[in-house]
Amino acid sequence: MHTTTMKNNITTLYIFKFFKDFLLIAPVIIPFYRANGLSATEILTIQAIFSASMLVFEIPSGYLSDRWGRKGTLCLGGFSMVAGFLVYSFSVSVPFFILAELLLGFAFSMISGTDSALLYDTLKKSGHTDDYHAIEARAESATRIGSAISSIGGGLLASVSIRLPFLANALSALVLPISALTLSEVPREKAHHKNVLSGIAEAVLYAIQNPHIRRAGLASGAIMTTGIISIWGYFLILEQIAFPLGLYGLMFFFFQSFSALGARLSRIISAKTGKGFEWLLILTISFVLISIALFPSPLTIVLAFLHSFCWGLSSPHFLTIINSKAREDIRATVLSTMSMISRGIYVLCGPLFGMIVDKGGTGRGFIFLAIICGLCFLPTILRAVDKGH
Repeated sequence: MHTTTMKNNITTLYIFKFFKDFLLIAPVIIPFYRANGLSATEILTIQAIFSASMLVFEIPSGYLSDRWGRKGTLCLGGFSMVAGFLVYSFSVSVPFFILAELLLGFAFSMISGTDSALLYDTLKKSGHTDDYHAIEARAESATRIGSAISSIGGGLLASVSIRLPFLANALSALVLPISALTLSEVPREKAHHKNVLSGIAEAVLYAIQNPHIRRAGLASGAIMTTGIISIWGYFLILEQIAFPLGLYGLMFFFFQSFSALGARLSRIISAKTGKGFEWLLILTISFVLISIALFPSPLTIVLAFLHSFCWGLSSPHFLTIINSKAREDIRATVLSTMSMISRGIYVLCGPLFGMIVDKGGTGRGFIFLAIICGLCFLPTILRAVDKGH
């Protein structure tokens, strides 16, 4: 691949990743629902449908990317995201909100894994796969920075009109399909299967049976699950310690900013710690979760930032493992399989965390998250112990 083409793909993917999680609606979605008269049950049902749609579309989207192409799949995801925000912008009832979430779930599924697969394909074709971790780290950092900036912008726009963040998000999301159209598809080996189901089944079995991919997927799922769920847990603790409500948005901004910093430093720290990198992650995250469980206090703020740093640190590392071990013809499907496993862990653990917190308090909830983290890292721990013997 020509050097200019490689640089164009990398630069465009930085822009794409910045805007894919640029969610101006995130801090105002609950007030928006309330302004439209939705009950708590209706709100949770809509969000459950979004999670379910992502689980349903996740693996088929990876297969589509492998067979049809990365560029077309990213364009489809981008246009679907624009459509989802537009439906939200002009809707006032539950059925249309569900339609919007289905469109957004489809969009995120199309993008998930495909952007990273295209980046790896680009570098492999150019003979620069050794640079993947560093470049993926910068791309992940761009994603987290976009999320951090949008969390502030959404609140400001909502102060003018509760619908303005949705309209603005539809406009910002246009960057996704437009930038995807400028990408160059990378020539690569493509799988040939009798039908779609056999192709998906082969990729899923390949991902599960490969020990490197399986361990990376479980560890990544643990960190994503504890990261997302603990955000709500941190806010519950901040409420208990009378943290000023007006600073919650700023708290989320710094949470994402520290995650961006972790992603940016991922390659450097991984190189210095070597095989101990994953041990560093599990020990640090476990320390954070257990410390918060035992000593909920203003120190929670500092520990939350440490947790977010580790979350950002982990993503490029595990994506590097999965991309490097996946076959070229099914790379996106393998990435989608691991992403689906991560989301599956989250869907199972989220309600359980809520039940534990309701019955036993946030401390027990964080102990539960520490246990989940340990269980998902168990294959990595057992492998290290076995090698030690």
